[in-house]
This record gives sequence, C-alpha cells and structure tokens, in this order.
Amino acid sequence: MKPLPRTPAVLLLAVAACLTALLAACGPGVGGSGTGLESGAPPGTAALPTPSLHADGADGRQVQAVLEGSRLRVDAACPRLRFEGTWDGVSSGPLRFDGRLDATRSATAEALLSGTTLTLTLRDGTGTVLLGPLPLGAVAVLQPLGGC
Repeated sequence: MKPLPRTPAVLLLAVAACLTALLAACGPGVGGSGTGLESGAPPGTAALPTPSLHADGADGRQVQAVLEGSRLRVDAACPRLRFEGTWDGVSSGPLRFDGRLDATRSATAEALLSGTTLTLTLRDGTGTVLLGPLPLGAVAVLQPLGGC
C-alpha cells in the first residue's frame, strides 16, 4: 500500500477535518449555548411539562406565564402587556430571560422555580419593575385573561 502524499495542502486538510470534528457545536457562535446543556432548557425545568403553564393564584386570569424549553412568555391583564424572551444561558441564580415587551421595548424577566411555583419579576429596559415579584402556580389550562 502506498502512503498518502504529505504535501502542505493534504496536511492542512487533515488538521482542519480534525478541528472541525472536535469543535462542532461546543459553544456560542456555532449553534451551542456554551453551557453544556444539550436541551437548551434552563436548569431545574427538566421535570416540568412542556409547555409549563403558570397563572396567578386569584383566578388565573390576571397574570399568566408559559415556559417552553428556553423561551418564556408572560401575559398580564392589568396593565395589559406581553413579554416574550429567551433564557440567557446563565445557570446560577434566578433564571433570566432577555426579550421584548409588547414586541417593541427591551425587557427582562427573572424567574425562581420552587417545585411547581414560578416566582416572576418583570423589568423594562431601564430596570424598572413592571410586575412582581409574583408567585405563579402551575395550571393545566390557561383561562382567557380578565380585565382590570
């Protein structure tokens, strides 16, 4: 059997193939989260149903949250608002979701999970608290939002 030629182009191709195999999807910039979590879901959420539905304790019609994978959606009746965000990938402390408020303004949601209770704090882009901290319990079905 004749050995492969050892030209610079062949060696460069072999090194590139090895690096590609070793570095594929290992961190930010290549499609990974950089956290080592394969599902992309925040820590502590693996036991929750997908999507995980949460609502306020009064009647479930004032504040509602839907946690699905690494995404969080919050709807509030009064003041009427909608937040949609994505988990920031930091696995220590409260779960933080960076996103948009009413699809126009930047906002942040922080969530603490304790069993099936999600304690939620929603802040606008300047850090002003808009909602919470508010405990939301797990529910099987979300009701239509109520009025003020």
